[in-house]
Amino acid sequence: MSNEDWSSFKKSLSLQFRVIGALLMREVITRYGRHNLGFLWLLMEPIMFTVGVIILWSTFHTTAGFHIEVVPFIVTGYSSLLLWRICSFRGIKSIEANRSLMHHRQVKVQDIFYARMLLDVAGVTASFLFLIVVMMGMGLMHIPADPLLLITGWFFMSWFSACLGIILGCLSEHSDLVERIWHPANYFMLPISGVFFMVDWLSTSLQKLVMWVPMVHPIEMMRGGYWGTAVPTHFQLGYISLICLLMTLTALLLMADRRMKMLV
Repeated sequence: MSNEDWSSFKKSLSLQFRVIGALLMREVITRYGRHNLGFLWLLMEPIMFTVGVIILWSTFHTTAGFHIEVVPFIVTGYSSLLLWRICSFRGIKSIEANRSLMHHRQVKVQDIFYARMLLDVAGVTASFLFLIVVMMGMGLMHIPADPLLLITGWFFMSWFSACLGIILGCLSEHSDLVERIWHPANYFMLPISGVFFMVDWLSTSLQKLVMWVPMVHPIEMMRGGYWGTAVPTHFQLGYISLICLLMTLTALLLMADRRMKMLV
């Protein structure tokens, strides 16, 4: 790559970062406003939901499944659930909601999706870290046995969720059926997503089936990162990596589709 090409690439990259940054600020103001807590609702909404579930489960159960603590089980599970559900719903009809911005030459289809996914992933990630720190301070959680595995699991869940949101967002611009089908479909995915169980609790035949579900692997990784070898976990790094790469390729192809550009 020549110096001229490298300089042009840096300018283009810098421009895209500025555009995404501006879209992020606009999304925060549009979604949460400037009054009361404002953008802090981005952090508070996931926290309120997860804490509510923790209170309900802790009221009726002191342990979940086979003698593991309820609080870390809920924090790792429901935070993951919020991540892929929020990203998927925010991705749908993203272009329609921001169609007026497409009149600006610098704003591209991918910029709108990147901004939305970054905002939602950042919000849920911040709430996830906040909950871990607070629960540790209250003595309801301990320091993760393998922090790197926990972070890796969250990284893959974020990657998967962002790609899911972009794919659904692109498809929803072509047909309203995508939005209508996804609403009930995501509820059917809840029982098999790994939020309410650990793979080791299931029979061997059921384990083989749920291991095809992508969300199960990052959640198992996070729980393995928290409890370490004290709790048996099942995940395949190669499988979830392949799924995320294929979803990334699909998302990029959909955003580059000429029909998508014609819609805007």
